[in-house]
Amino acid sequence: MTHSARTRGYIALLIAFSLQIALLACGGPGAPTPLPTATASLVTPTATPVPAPTATPAPPAGLSRGGILRFAIKEAPPHQDVHQSVSNVLATWGAGIAYSRLFRYQAGPGVPAPSRIPECDLCESWKQTGPLEFEFKMREDAFWPDVAPVNGRRVTAQDVVFSYQRQMKPGWPNAEILANIQEVAAFDETRLRIRLHAPDAEFFERLADGHSVVVAEEVVQLNGNLFNGPTIGSGPWVLEETSTAGATFEANRDYYEAGLPYLDGLSMQFIAQDSTRAAGVRSGILDMDQSTLEEVKSATDRFPELQTLTMTRPGTGVELALNTSRRPLDALAVRQAVLLAWDLEAALTDIWGGELEPSVGLNLPHPDWTADFDGLYADMFGDTDAANRLLNGAGLTPSDRLTIIVGEFGEAQGSDRFAQTAESLAGALNSLGLAAEVVRVTTRLFAENVWIGGDYDIFVGAPPPVSSLSGQLFGVYHSEGPWNTTGFSTPELDALIEQQAVENDPVERGRLLLQIQDAIMSGVHRFYPGTGVAQWMWRPTVQGLVPDTSGASSDFLRRVWLKRE
Repeated sequence: MTHSARTRGYIALLIAFSLQIALLACGGPGAPTPLPTATASLVTPTATPVPAPTATPAPPAGLSRGGILRFAIKEAPPHQDVHQSVSNVLATWGAGIAYSRLFRYQAGPGVPAPSRIPECDLCESWKQTGPLEFEFKMREDAFWPDVAPVNGRRVTAQDVVFSYQRQMKPGWPNAEILANIQEVAAFDETRLRIRLHAPDAEFFERLADGHSVVVAEEVVQLNGNLFNGPTIGSGPWVLEETSTAGATFEANRDYYEAGLPYLDGLSMQFIAQDSTRAAGVRSGILDMDQSTLEEVKSATDRFPELQTLTMTRPGTGVELALNTSRRPLDALAVRQAVLLAWDLEAALTDIWGGELEPSVGLNLPHPDWTADFDGLYADMFGDTDAANRLLNGAGLTPSDRLTIIVGEFGEAQGSDRFAQTAESLAGALNSLGLAAEVVRVTTRLFAENVWIGGDYDIFVGAPPPVSSLSGQLFGVYHSEGPWNTTGFSTPELDALIEQQAVENDPVERGRLLLQIQDAIMSGVHRFYPGTGVAQWMWRPTVQGLVPDTSGASSDFLRRVWLKRE
């Protein structure tokens, strides 16, 4: 199909920078009859990804300011230079906490979660001055701390220019986030211009990403990098101390949002064991924790006053793909039969114990854009009679056998739940007479031979990290995508992917994305049997907590407060 030069350029950019393929473990839990159509039951999206002026919510009723929020995270950040690591831990819980960004994500009570809805942070306002050009006015009440070498000066447009040019250095790990920026320039201290290579519906999301922090040039020049600090930011928190055991942050009392943060500080420990962190919450040593479903259930059974929340984590979990370029999976009826043979709900319950929930698998920025998997696609699974009818008419031969490749992403040999998921599917297929065997491979071989090489009939594994929704769609689902190893594509799906990438109207983009999800499931070639979820628990003294870490952000911490006991 034909594209404008700009659209072709944008497609090339997205394909070039779409995915960060992990050659080691990608981090785990981090589709008859005619298929149902999503069109008749579309829900009008209510998200507003094109940012509006930043709201200033009133303080919550009963607010008590002060106190230290105590919590633990599973691993320590690798260093302190946010621009030079793709680590979400570093951006969300490490030095990234101390920095501001030109945009951030809306967060806190009343904001749908998980979502990535951008709003101004260091900017006061913005306007689009051309098809590919934007101008921003910096807020004038944002200052660096009153310490050398920044000495309390104002945060300027030049700081943004320096930071983006630094992040965009060729070969740097977070350069791809800003890859569509052609030019960033400052008119003066308070006015900034950004020009793009091509239209980009995710432009503001990229600026709000937790890795796109604004740093001061003179701080970088002290050591030539920020690996060992100093971490001097203009954000809501000031890094006080960091060690191999944990880190402490003080509230920035010169922060430009009056009255925020509500807390006096954060005390963070690095504790790898889920049980140890959960015990800390039970005993009152810690105030909150992200844990496993098993630990959360155990804790709340004994201490029912603990608060809990299950938060979906798009782009994580278990992925399954069927190679449509190989016999017998080149026949749609056989692919439909494969899923109909499998009782997906039972498999998720037996193997994953309710820790995962099925989805199409797209890293969507707003929950209103997510197709209702149970409502639309549940009848694609668990009907052996329908599966048998399809297989009987498929003209299969004794030589038609299926190999299910599974990556060893799980806990240990013999207890790997990814392998158990693959064995569950193989057992269902063998019971229908469709010969299937499971072959386990290392995560490195899975990435090289399966994800990149496309050498599989069916695969089960953890999905690789994706940088953006459009990057995922162009890289994995578009006909020109380098990781479209299932071989499935249609002109209609390509057109929908291209349209959503340049659609700035949030309602229309939401409709396109719902149609895309339906087109993907209609192809019966790729989906997530289980999307990951984050299990949180906290003590009843913790108030205003909506722990949404989407986009490698911890913006929600500004509005957390502690109730006096």
